[in-house]
Amino acid sequence: MSSKKQFIDEVFTTFEINSLIERRKCRATGKVRFNSKGEAGFFIQWLKWRYKKWLRGKNRRKHRYGSGEGKPKQRYTYGCIHCGGYHITKEHPHDYRRKKEKYEQKYAE
Repeated sequence: MSSKKQFIDEVFTTFEINSLIERRKCRATGKVRFNSKGEAGFFIQWLKWRYKKWLRGKNRRKHRYGSGEGKPKQRYTYGCIHCGGYHITKEHPHDYRRKKEKYEQKYAE
């Protein structure tokens, strides 16, 4: 195992994710609210790390998860205008902007 992977494993295993990151729900969207963009980014990396560790485990069903099924899709963070916190999403910001503009043009007053 390379020293970088070993360091990452040590970092993620030493921290208890629930005590490190305070997660609450946003009342407007119902999504998990993070206090900072860094916390949301760290949580995304933790999800990816946990999935990779799970893939190497012996107790998983190999025939069901060979095609990447169950892999976390969240890759982006954004600031919420309702709660002032940050959320994670799988949708690229450019695609979101394009869909929002199309919606506003269609339903303009």
